[in-house]
Amino acid sequence: MSPDLPPLHLLVVAGGRGLRAAGGGEIPKQFRPTGRGMLLRVAIDTFAAGESGAASPLASVTITAPAAWHRQVAMDLRDLALPLALADAGETRTASTWNGLLALEAAFGPAAGDLVAIHDAARPFASAALLARLAAGAAARGGAVPGVPVHDTIVHSEQGRARYLARETLLAVQTPQVFRWEQLREAHAWAAASHASFTDDGGLLAARGHDPAVVEGEIGNWKITTEGDWRRAADLLGE
Repeated sequence: MSPDLPPLHLLVVAGGRGLRAAGGGEIPKQFRPTGRGMLLRVAIDTFAAGESGAASPLASVTITAPAAWHRQVAMDLRDLALPLALADAGETRTASTWNGLLALEAAFGPAAGDLVAIHDAARPFASAALLARLAAGAAARGGAVPGVPVHDTIVHSEQGRARYLARETLLAVQTPQVFRWEQLREAHAWAAASHASFTDDGGLLAARGHDPAVVEGEIGNWKITTEGDWRRAADLLGE
């Protein structure tokens, strides 16, 4: 990542129950072991290494997880050569992210122009190059999200009627998503006070009048949802 960019903090959201990919077990997908360590660690290591494997582009790492998993997460990340903070999961993804932002603020005191990358623990295959593109986009625009083309026909269905949407105008949005600290904190403070919930942070920022830039995402940056997804990921991470 360019040395001209502001400091970049990583917040990994790992608060979901994730049991659809647990094969009937009790371990949420983000905490299951892989050939490269706990699943939530895989993308952290990729991002921390950076594009060239030189100095880490990250200033800190914060993880939002259920309190019962904090000790295990801390153990798994004990050799991470970056400042680490942990936060409790919330009732919703938006609430979990807000908890993480408060922990990040208390631990690392980001400046208004610092960047924060928010990433789902269930997406282990995002690349360092993608993170760098998003950071550059966010530094220029205030926020940036990755999107990939939609290959299926999509309809909006309401009261049994389907309205066909123009596929060429649609993108599927991924994480990580990167934003300036000041805008991100303001938007989440509003959501917390309003008890508002969003499926991603780009949607929240857009609701507050901060439309993020859309950066080309990666087809390989897929999300682990089902047990079949988990087996595929485990095979790839075991190679």
